[in-house]
Amino acid sequence: MGFYVRNSTPNPIYVAVGYYDSDCSPITYAKSGWYRITPGRRSLIVTGSAANRSFYVYGHDSFGNEWSGNFYSYVPSTAFTMCWIESCQGAGCRRVGFDKVDVGNFENHTLNLVDSTQGASNSRNTRVSKKRTPKFKLGKFSIKKSPGKLSKLGKDRKPLYGKRK
Repeated sequence: MGFYVRNSTPNPIYVAVGYYDSDCSPITYAKSGWYRITPGRRSLIVTGSAANRSFYVYGHDSFGNEWSGNFYSYVPSTAFTMCWIESCQGAGCRRVGFDKVDVGNFENHTLNLVDSTQGASNSRNTRVSKKRTPKFKLGKFSIKKSPGKLSKLGKDRKPLYGKRK
């Protein structure tokens, strides 16, 4: 019995999951990861009955594909188990969006992760990947100073050289 994730892509997937945990408060959910799931395999992620429970899943691969949703939490880049509201520290910490999975009355539930090239599915047990959008980071040399001034519309005006006639 439990909550399983199947990797139906040609690449290894790394999965983090949120699940009910009465020891966490005020939000009684914990999160753990990273579970490495090889192509074509199914892995048991959370043990015990999955009936009438909700799980939150985030996954990614090394090729920019991700399986995400609108429930955000901070996760470290290394293996972890922590309460949902706990935040991580350091350079490897990032905010990701988890997708909510409602299991229904099933003791066992398998979530099938596919990539976008395999096409969309109408099954509630299948999630299709999206390409991860790169995060823009401001660096030391990211911003160029312009010799012009900003016009009323916020567009860059070229400086006038010489006299106006």
